Amino acid sequence: MANMGWTPCRVGVNQLSILRNGVTLRNDVTKVNRPKVSQFKFEVKKMGVSARKKRETEALREQVLDTAEDIFVREGIEQVTMRRIAASVDYTPTLLYRLFANKVDLLDHLIARGYKGVRKQYAVVLQQQGLSSQARLESILLTYVDYALTHPNHYKMWFDTSSIRREGRQLLMNHGRLEYVVFQVWLDCIGSCQADGMFAGLDPLHIFQLLWSRVHGVISLRLQHPDLPWMPLDDHLKELLTLSLK
Repeated sequence: MANMGWTPCRVGVNQLSILRNGVTLRNDVTKVNRPKVSQFKFEVKKMGVSARKKRETEALREQVLDTAEDIFVREGIEQVTMRRIAASVDYTPTLLYRLFANKVDLLDHLIARGYKGVRKQYAVVLQQQGLSSQARLESILLTYVDYALTHPNHYKMWFDTSSIRREGRQLLMNHGRLEYVVFQVWLDCIGSCQADGMFAGLDPLHIFQLLWSRVHGVISLRLQHPDLPWMPLDDHLKELLTLSLK
C-alpha cells in the first residue's frame, strides 16, 4: 500500500486512519483477521512457482510428443520407445515416465492431439453464418484436407494405428485402448445437403465413402508428389465435389 501513496496506521480498536497528501481520513471499520504480509507474500510466490512449473511441464510434454511423432513417421511405431525418445530430447527415461505412464499412454496422447487439432478447425467453419449446406460441406472437406497436408504426421498416425467400423449411424475409429466417433461433422453436413434436395435417395454413409475416398486420394497424391503443379486446393475440392454430385 505504501507504493500507492497510502499509509495506514491504527488509531483505535475499530478505526483506521489513512494519511494521504497530508489529509487524514478516519472511517469506522469492522476488525477482521487478516494474514500477515509475510504469509501473503509467501502464498503469492508459491502460486507463481507452481504456475511456472506447470508451464514448463506442458512445454516438455509437447517437446516429447513432437519427438515421438517425428520418430514414428520416419522409422515406424516399433522404434517409438521411451528410451529412444529420452535420448533424443536429452532427458532421462525416468523423467519421461513422470509425464507418461508408458509408450501406449504416450501414443494415446499423440492420437488425441491430432483429433483435437482438426476438430478445432471444424469448429471455426461451423461457427460461420450464412453458408449454404453445400458451401459448408465444401468448407469442411477443405479444412480436413488442409489440416492433413499441414499436419501429415497426424494424418499418417490416424490410419497407421487404427481400424474403422460402423455402429448404427456412426463411424468409430479404434486406436487400441481409445475409440473415437469420427467424421460426424461430415455426416451432419451431408444430412443438411440432403434436406436441401442434394444426394436424393442415397445412403448418407455411401455418400461419405465416395467423398472420403476422393478426398483421401487428394491428400495422398499431394503428399507423395508435392512438386507437381497442382491446381489451387480449394478449386480442386470444389471440382471434386461437383463431379461427385453428377
